[in-house]
Amino acid sequence: MYKKTLLFLTFLCFTSVILAVTMDVGPEDCPTWVLDHADQKIKEYYIPQKKYSGKTINLPQPRNPDKWQVCFTNKFEELTGAKVKIIPFPNQTKMLDQVRLSLAANNGEYDIITTGAGGAKEYGLSGFLVEIPMPPDIDDFYPADVEQYSIGGKLFGMPVITDTNMLYWRTDLFIEAGLDPNKPPTTYKELQEYARKLTIDKNGKRSTEPGFDKNNVEIYGLAFKGKANLASPWEWYNYIFAFGGDLFDENYNVSIDSEESIASLQWVVDNFRKYNVYPPETPNMDYSEFHTLFLQGKLAMAINWPYMYGMAQDPNQSKVVDKFSIGRKPKGERYAGNLGGWSFNVFKMSKNQELAIAYAKWMGSADVSWVRARGNSAPVRKSITEIMKLERPTLLAGIGANLPDTMGVKWLDAGPSWMSLEKETWKAIQSALTGQKTPSQALKNAKKKMEKILKRDRFHEELVPQLLGK
Repeated sequence: MYKKTLLFLTFLCFTSVILAVTMDVGPEDCPTWVLDHADQKIKEYYIPQKKYSGKTINLPQPRNPDKWQVCFTNKFEELTGAKVKIIPFPNQTKMLDQVRLSLAANNGEYDIITTGAGGAKEYGLSGFLVEIPMPPDIDDFYPADVEQYSIGGKLFGMPVITDTNMLYWRTDLFIEAGLDPNKPPTTYKELQEYARKLTIDKNGKRSTEPGFDKNNVEIYGLAFKGKANLASPWEWYNYIFAFGGDLFDENYNVSIDSEESIASLQWVVDNFRKYNVYPPETPNMDYSEFHTLFLQGKLAMAINWPYMYGMAQDPNQSKVVDKFSIGRKPKGERYAGNLGGWSFNVFKMSKNQELAIAYAKWMGSADVSWVRARGNSAPVRKSITEIMKLERPTLLAGIGANLPDTMGVKWLDAGPSWMSLEKETWKAIQSALTGQKTPSQALKNAKKKMEKILKRDRFHEELVPQLLGK
């Protein structure tokens, strides 16, 4: 069933933002490409070891290549004698439509593709990808990143960009509230308490003070991306993980209605409905409304992806330049947060699989990771994170503090079913935010619908054995 499925792979919106802010990289910024820091096995894995003269691989993507991609690709072509044909499409939808048709026809038109966090598993579980040999320095990659591109212990996506949420807080507002700007909240209980103290109405009253007017708030302590789309689940996943819950249990049974999961959604709902630290438009708030609120100085704290850091430090669009800090997200039952990212995937229909795999390996090398990190992408490697902490200590220290705690979103393991599960998740969040259901009712109802979806799609019969390596 899954091998015949035509995919509509959703590239996550926040990773698209990360790519959009990559800085220009000219020839002078290209690394030496010799991996002097690596041992021989590592060099042989990442640096092409043979010539492929006369061969070409086709790489579709929804944009023209930027300078850093040209830099990487030109050197690969020089080393291999091969040609990498980057085929830009006017937009993502047109590209995916064409890729689906090519996969259905098995015509070998495309060899390799870059996909978002769910791509390797969605394509891989449908039987469209070939395995990428495990890197000899796999321990240098973040474990959750490797897991989200693996099926049954086999790698189907070469990690190239990772992503994680961070805590942002306004240092000036902390000082005004009598809080230490160098000591952000370390637990979600504290985060809620701080948010209440930092929510201020237009008369200067804090939400913890008598006379606070919840209908005329000037600054909100927190915000939540609650719109009925990808935004709300992907912020909430940070909280469900931190509170000790998860989406599936170890046997891939739906566990979204566990006590820990319910507690995490109750925390969100209380922030909105009980304590009024979220804006009233929360059920319709997406990424643009969320970060605009922060840039305009109307938000005291936020949990968001690294892309917002660059925007908030840009005086052309931000009123909070040098007025905020970033760091590790708070702890619930544990430190945890969700994971985004991109990987290179090689199609089984490729007529030049060996060359395509060589290109994927090349793009996962430490040198390439270093250049990407200099362009504000979250480093996919631990070693590069440590190097970049010296070059960009504020941003990379904030990213690095959160990366070790990341967890993959297990809905992605459901392959072609994952978007259906995602939709039920955001419906549950919406019904809880709007008060139509309690968090417990919302998640228990969602679980029943999810179990029907998975039964319909024969998830446990066809995919779970692959995921568990049986």
